[in-house]
Amino acid sequence: MRRRRLLVAAVGTGLVLSIAPASAAVDRGRTDADAGAEEAVALLERAAAAARRLSYTGTQYVASWRGGVADTSLVELAHDPVRGSVVSGADGKHPEVAAATAFLDLRMLDRLAASYDLAVSGPGQCTGRDASVIEARRADGGVAGRFWVDRDSGMLLRREVFDEQGERVRSAAFVDLAVQGEATAAPAVVPSRLSGSERPAAALLERLRDEGWHVPEALPDGFALFEARRDGEVLHLAYTDGLSVLSLFSQAGGLGEHAVDGFARESVDGTPVWVRRTAPERVVWQGGGQVWTLVSDGPEASVQAAVLALPHDAPVDEGLRARLSRGASRLAGMLNPFD
Repeated sequence: MRRRRLLVAAVGTGLVLSIAPASAAVDRGRTDADAGAEEAVALLERAAAAARRLSYTGTQYVASWRGGVADTSLVELAHDPVRGSVVSGADGKHPEVAAATAFLDLRMLDRLAASYDLAVSGPGQCTGRDASVIEARRADGGVAGRFWVDRDSGMLLRREVFDEQGERVRSAAFVDLAVQGEATAAPAVVPSRLSGSERPAAALLERLRDEGWHVPEALPDGFALFEARRDGEVLHLAYTDGLSVLSLFSQAGGLGEHAVDGFARESVDGTPVWVRRTAPERVVWQGGGQVWTLVSDGPEASVQAAVLALPHDAPVDEGLRARLSRGASRLAGMLNPFD
């Protein structure tokens, strides 16, 4: 898979390269795919900036499909660059679902370009607005994600994520949108995309590992670590492939056998887990003396792969447990003089 870190860094500077015979002669290795990736990344950077720079109001829907269960939410969002965002009508769910449409985390764009082949696939429309449609494709050519960027305002209007089977696992879009324009006061400074040196420092990761924490720098399906912090006795790690995020929490302890409210007991390749499928999905399990909680909006296969890649206690042989139980009962019977 092509890696475009240098290419993306060039776009991030905001430079416009002149199209002249001299430059064409110098850059002989440049391909149409490279040019398409540059255009796609530039549009996504514009969308990331527009969502923070502009004032707007709108209605958004967010939908996810996990394990055959659909979860939807409809919210009202009002954003002002100075005062921030106000979210209402989230159906009693976490208000962060509203950010799924409008906001792009600048820290994820570099990973997106490294993980997928990006290109502008053509024009489109969303909520009556003309848009440029950007596709993120896997190495096998399958579509992993799509973004609709408003040609007028630069706002991100819609996004979708697909699993490896081509099934849509997440969709978010504005149902209606009114853009008021630039802020009258100076907005907060928008951070630029993170460079490699601004990701979790090697010294921090080494210190956490010395303290006994399990801190992998990557998880299956292309998820790379982009945030690490310790809050008291809880470690929080965040991984991304540019389209989805896996937030991982761990703390010392073990799980009991009683049901957890709102969670269903399931199994991932024999490993017992507690799962809540409402967006974002939550998976809880124990392993290596730790309780692990994985919160994710990613495809179910990626969540399961992450669980199996992290410490997890060996599954109990239910047949052996039953045999041991019957054997203990017989032994107790033999030792009971009143039986």
